[in-house]
Amino acid sequence: MGETRIELLGGARILEERHKSRPLERKTAAFLAYLALEGETARGTLAGLLWPESREATARNNLSQLLRRLGELLGEAGVEGRKTVRLRDDLRVDVRELVRGQLSWLESPGDELLAGLNYDDCEALEDWLRATRPRVTGLQRKALEEQLWLEEREGRLNLALEAAQRMLALEPTSEETFRHLMRLHHRMGNRDAALRVWRQCEEVLARELGIRPSAETSRLAGELERQPSEQPSVGSERKVLPLTVVHPPVLAGREREWAKLEAAHAARRPTFVLGPAGVGKSRLIGDFARSRGRSLLLTSRPGDINVPFSTHARGVRTLLRHNPGLVLEPWVRRELSRLVPELGPEPLPPPGTPEETARLFAAVLHMARQALRELDVLVFDDAQYSDSGSSELSFYLLAQLEEDMLARRFPWILLGERTDETLWKGERIHMQVEAGLAELIQLEPLALPEVRTLLRGMNEPRLEQMAEDISRYTGGNPLFIVETARHLIESNSLGGRFPEGLPPPGRARYIIQTRLEGLSSEALRLAQVLAVARADVGLELAAEVLEVPVARLVEAWRELEEAALVRGAWFSHNLVGEAVLSGLPASVHTLLATRLGRAGPVP
Repeated sequence: MGETRIELLGGARILEERHKSRPLERKTAAFLAYLALEGETARGTLAGLLWPESREATARNNLSQLLRRLGELLGEAGVEGRKTVRLRDDLRVDVRELVRGQLSWLESPGDELLAGLNYDDCEALEDWLRATRPRVTGLQRKALEEQLWLEEREGRLNLALEAAQRMLALEPTSEETFRHLMRLHHRMGNRDAALRVWRQCEEVLARELGIRPSAETSRLAGELERQPSEQPSVGSERKVLPLTVVHPPVLAGREREWAKLEAAHAARRPTFVLGPAGVGKSRLIGDFARSRGRSLLLTSRPGDINVPFSTHARGVRTLLRHNPGLVLEPWVRRELSRLVPELGPEPLPPPGTPEETARLFAAVLHMARQALRELDVLVFDDAQYSDSGSSELSFYLLAQLEEDMLARRFPWILLGERTDETLWKGERIHMQVEAGLAELIQLEPLALPEVRTLLRGMNEPRLEQMAEDISRYTGGNPLFIVETARHLIESNSLGGRFPEGLPPPGRARYIIQTRLEGLSSEALRLAQVLAVARADVGLELAAEVLEVPVARLVEAWRELEEAALVRGAWFSHNLVGEAVLSGLPASVHTLLATRLGRAGPVP
């Protein structure tokens, strides 16, 4: 199958040559994941899982269409069989590589199976996914632990440390993994790093679980404090990532926003926190919510937008799981069966009239008041993915619960939304704010002093020395800063000059590539001209290079701005330009460079 690879860990996409990726439609992704993990399966079983509400003939026809589209994506058939189907043995799928014990699964940017996708409209499939995700996490942990012990036995302590760091990313509260990291740092001659891991272990367990480390972990920390470090072993030259880079302990540059959250919390006004992907929105609202006491996190997911009330259907199920003894009045249970069919022996259909919608909204409000009154903070993140029905229900709940929040009969509500998505209408938020019913906090990229603070917290002085270059390269986006720092360490690029043409690393590449894939062809071509010119070329020059009227590029530029890819007259950060160039065919690059040269010097 050439260089094509399917990644189902950390999302769902096809990765092609030159690192160009294309997202997979959610049912195609589920189909591939099921075959990769369960093996050869009957067509009827797959059709029933993916289209449970359709007649058998329709479901089988849908499956045939899915197979045809998959073949078009791959350029050839990716599955084999007639009555039963199986993945071709040479089709590279990360989760199958994991099952087979191949370490190439580590190339995927994330860890959770089909992260961000949901299948609330396919109950049996959703149940399978819910049961399978822990199984996959267990396989990942087992593979990483085996790798850790192998590398340690062979004396490659830095590679063992990398495996332990990946384990911690999988399970951030695992004391066993913290002990691995403490022990390995000590063996490598860095007792200070081992003790920093111990302190971070204390902080993480207190913040996330409200507990102290076990006696075993405390005893190991005491031994490390008393013993001198071992002499470092000679191993691979590949650099090790400090834990402070993998999980930066410093929430840099958010003091002003934190103070605003404190004021909003004291006033009991619901608060919207907005910002582009990677700006630290989820960490800020998560840290703040935990600092206020008992909290619950609800989220929207990318697939929600196409399934009516899917966001709140998942929310209702979450509340039921957190309140197993909750007794609902018969009318509430009956209305909620529109969202969660298992609540009624004869579930009601989705609301079709204003009256039915009003009764459903009233039932959700009634349940929320029952189930959430003991909480301090209710967090709703990634609201931009919410379907329209759930969005309307959210605004209804905000309006109805205003007095309850003020009287502390209902938890304070904190909402997060990405501003580089256009799925949730921003004017509704501003109406709430202008009416004095809510607060709005807009997160911006970090300024240079704040970038320095974040890098200083990583305890690698050479990173702080490159702060100006890193700030310019990443545009001050915290996630991109962290990913760039990791890349600089792993590629032995610390010290000296900041490398030219550094490719977008890790999750930064995926986030930017996802934005680029959503552009119109006109906007993408304009971005390509900017990237090749490596300077602000102006719309007139770009129009000349692309041989189109200037007026056509005005809308394309607006599209780039709305996608948070440009700011002012240039890319929002150099990473965008590097991502555009990494997916640009050499022939197109040469053509654009030639036209730019003929058009004259770039202003």
